[in-house]
Amino acid sequence: MKKTLLIIAGILLLSACSEYQKVYNGNDLDAKYKLGWKLYEAGKYHKADQLFSQVDKYYKHKPVYQRLLFADAVSLYHMKYYNAAGQKFRKFTQLYPESSKAEEADFYIVKSYYALSPKYSVDQSYTVRAIEEINRFLKKYPFSKYKSEVNKMNTTLQRKLERKYFEIAKLYYDLGRYKAAIRALNNYMVDYPGSYLKEPALFYRYKAAADLALNSVEAKKEERLQKAMSYYKNFMAKSKQVDLQKQAKKIYQTLEKEWSQMHQKSSPDTVENK
Repeated sequence: MKKTLLIIAGILLLSACSEYQKVYNGNDLDAKYKLGWKLYEAGKYHKADQLFSQVDKYYKHKPVYQRLLFADAVSLYHMKYYNAAGQKFRKFTQLYPESSKAEEADFYIVKSYYALSPKYSVDQSYTVRAIEEINRFLKKYPFSKYKSEVNKMNTTLQRKLERKYFEIAKLYYDLGRYKAAIRALNNYMVDYPGSYLKEPALFYRYKAAADLALNSVEAKKEERLQKAMSYYKNFMAKSKQVDLQKQAKKIYQTLEKEWSQMHQKSSPDTVENK
């Protein structure tokens, strides 16, 4: 019985493939459109797109083109051709701005660029573009049924950018460029005041200032020690991470010791004893 079912399934599959090849290679445009739509509804997006592409110009000025264009854009999205899908959905919204599918098409544009956004460590042009599309969408549809999902995507993208620029600022510290690290981290906190990485940013700013002070020439050491200590107080006032607090306190003890030794050297009693 099982063998018989497999044979029947094989015959049906061959028949379907045969029908597709016949229509695909044929000249009947209506047959191409009808089979393309049938394949689209069955979730066979690649074959549906191939047939839709063949009849696109023929139906371009016909009422059915609106339906075809949207379906082809959806097919491209599911095929993970996100750039092409975004462009086709944009074309749809430009040609049919009053369509009942216009909002959904705009939502797909957001999703397409969101899908193109890469990991934080590489170029973030697509991330920026996706955020721009989100802002455009929310401005156009402030009460959209997709609003919650769009906001979630926006949070993910914003965090990706925050991580990108935090890592750039931190890299200055890792390279021992402490002044550049402090500037970059200050700029980061201005650009992203509510960042989820604000606490690590405050910590590395303090750490960079401490290392800068401890490695300074005597003429600049006192001022830089004071600055590092002020960054420590700022960090501790806003910190909730126990591990970072422990590291910060340990560094602060070194700063206090350096401060104490520096002032002992310059005190009148020390000079007299000499």
